[in-house]
Amino acid sequence: MQERRERELVLAPNEFAYIQDTTKGHINCYVGPNKTSLAQTDQPVLFNPKSKRFQDVELGQAVQVFATAPASWYVVLKNPAKDNHHPRPGVASTLIDLEVGRKLNVPGPVSFPLWPGQMAKVIEGHALRPNEHLLIRIYDAEAAGRDPKAVLARDEVAEGQRFAAGEQRTIRGTDCRFYIPPTGVEVVPDAQGRYVREAVTLGRLEYCVLLGEDGRKRVVRGEAVVFPEPRERFLLREGSPKLPALQLRETTGLHLRVVAPFVADDGAEHKEGEELFIHGARLIWFPREEVEIIRAGDQDLHEAITIPRGEGRYVLDRVTGEVELVRGPAMYLPDPRRQALMHRPLTEREARLLSPHEPLSRRPKLSGEAPRVEVASGYAVEVVDKGGARRVELGPTSILLRFDETLQALRLSTGRPKSDAELLETGALQVTGNKVSDVVEGMTQDLVRARVTLTYRVSFEGRDPSRWFAVENYIKLLCDHASSVIKARIRQLPIRTLQSELAPVIRDAVLGEKPEEGPRPGRLFEENGMRVYDVEVLELEIEDEDVRELLTLAQTEAIQRAIELASQESEVARQHQLEEIQRGVQREKHQTELLRLELEAERARLGLEREAFEAERRRAAMTLEGELHEGKLRQRAKEASFTLETRRAEQSLALEDLRARVDGATRAAEAWSPNLVQALHRLGDQQLLTALSENFGELAAVEGRGLLETARKVLDFLPSSAAPTLGLRPPPE
Repeated sequence: MQERRERELVLAPNEFAYIQDTTKGHINCYVGPNKTSLAQTDQPVLFNPKSKRFQDVELGQAVQVFATAPASWYVVLKNPAKDNHHPRPGVASTLIDLEVGRKLNVPGPVSFPLWPGQMAKVIEGHALRPNEHLLIRIYDAEAAGRDPKAVLARDEVAEGQRFAAGEQRTIRGTDCRFYIPPTGVEVVPDAQGRYVREAVTLGRLEYCVLLGEDGRKRVVRGEAVVFPEPRERFLLREGSPKLPALQLRETTGLHLRVVAPFVADDGAEHKEGEELFIHGARLIWFPREEVEIIRAGDQDLHEAITIPRGEGRYVLDRVTGEVELVRGPAMYLPDPRRQALMHRPLTEREARLLSPHEPLSRRPKLSGEAPRVEVASGYAVEVVDKGGARRVELGPTSILLRFDETLQALRLSTGRPKSDAELLETGALQVTGNKVSDVVEGMTQDLVRARVTLTYRVSFEGRDPSRWFAVENYIKLLCDHASSVIKARIRQLPIRTLQSELAPVIRDAVLGEKPEEGPRPGRLFEENGMRVYDVEVLELEIEDEDVRELLTLAQTEAIQRAIELASQESEVARQHQLEEIQRGVQREKHQTELLRLELEAERARLGLEREAFEAERRRAAMTLEGELHEGKLRQRAKEASFTLETRRAEQSLALEDLRARVDGATRAAEAWSPNLVQALHRLGDQQLLTALSENFGELAAVEGRGLLETARKVLDFLPSSAAPTLGLRPPPE
């Protein structure tokens, strides 16, 4: 029972299966919904699209689903039926005739089972943006020619449009937004299996280059959307088809080769094989099909080289072969069509000559720049070229050598005494402050061999500096000549004289005798303008040991005597100095005492001046105080005078009134006794005295007079007879 159920084929709607009769080889297509019991001779099979063969499978593996394409999709059906119908649902259909090798593009929505041997691929319809495109290929020209508008996705096509098998076309997103290929056309996927391809969108300063299968190039400038033709491909640089336009400056240039004749925008005609070099400020360059770029290494642009101040570069003219020296500071842009930078290799000898003041380890071996020679102060170099021209450069300066120039070499003797065993080769001549050391061996008059170590001070003179380099080994010339002169002079003197007068003897022999005024004349060498202007004698060495010991002994005795004499002279000088110090001490003490007395006198004088000043100040203060007091008294006198005038008037009125009353009283008192009268008079006088004291007391004190006298000056009515009565002394007549 279980085995029977396993041989039952149950198909749901939208399912189908292939069953092969193993006795006859026929293959039937069962389409659901369907239920069938399979015989022992029935074998489920599947069609392998790759091997194009049927393969035995288990029953469950034989069940397949319909080829279904929704709307906006399509089915690519291979080997369609001749009448273009499909197996019917619910029954088993036997194999019919198929158009093997043909393909149909069936747009959706559609769903159908496949006949045995058919192959179907469901593909989504191709939606395109404006910067996308499709590459199609015509595989059936006859079928494609039936509807050329659908093939090209255009509303209008050329009359009589025909296609060829294998032909390729581009469907652009700017022309078609959605595309389903008709029968006879297939969409070609790219290397990644994508159907929709992106176009290249170029900015304003961008371009791209497309290369056709025929070898032709097409250059497209931005702004643009670039769709390659079917037989074209983008040339990539660093993985990108978009290339920036080349911006030229004053320091950049572009080297081009013409590969096809063309006429430029300015009307100039250019022939094939011609080379161009363009450069300039603010120039934007786009390529064209007729030219190609000759790159500078891995760069399109040729960059100017920087030449700092004091440096230079060699530039070769490819046509004439001349090498030019370009000096800095400069940004130099060579024309690659006829100019090339040159490198000058330097040998060890040239490096030593070109860098005379540098140690050997720091001298250049090879330089791409022009060799620069730093000439120090007091030095000179002679520059020679291969044509024989010469010039002398005096330091301090820095010179750049042209390509064929080098320095004249001097080969100088070395060692003490100077010899030619090992010569020093240099390109620099010290023209001032030059010192040459040497040892001269000679024999004295008394046949004593002596060695003199000395140093010559040398300078080079003359208006023609080229004479200075006329002698290659000026040290040999100097030392040979000076040695012969010194030896001849030593031969004329005994050793004692030579030892005691060594420096004057040598200086007279070499420099000439010293005149009464001015320096020694020195020794001039006409050969090269060299002058010895001074000689420094350093040492005298006697080769004979016995003579040297005798001279040393004599010199020791002389030194001892000189030391004793110097000691005695030193003692005398010391004693003299002590006495001088004592005298100085006494003089200083005397000066100190005088200074002390002067200071005390000065302090006394200042004290007297201070007392006089204080007395004068007090006198002035008292004077000022008296004047102030006198002013106050005057003011009071004025006030008192005014008050007296006022009171005088009042008293006059009072006296008049008093007289009247006195007269009345007198007349009334005539009948009284004399004593009463006298008492009344006294009473009146006391009242008068009281009034005078109140009004004239202060004025009498200021004037220094008596009260009555002061009052009488003011009161003319006061009788003189009143004085005795008032107890006052009358004024004199």
